[in-house]
Amino acid sequence: MKKQALHLYLEELGFRSIGRILRVSNVSVLNRIRKFGKDVEPLHSESQEIEMVEVDEMHSCTGSKKLLSSMDCL
Repeated sequence: MKKQALHLYLEELGFRSIGRILRVSNVSVLNRIRKFGKDVEPLHSESQEIEMVEVDEMHSCTGSKKLLSSMDCL
């Protein structure tokens, strides 16, 4: 049930909705999600700083939608 509550939270359901679906109180759901966040916080702080990011493709357009031509896109 704990995994299912986390999964529903990651699918962007609210605490009250998750509580109704799992038939538990929304406060229990909130407490469980907070506990999970505290448990994984050390993993986040261990991540290394990123020095360089490579972008494979980038698409950018200028101008209004009405007047946009293929020449306006880079």
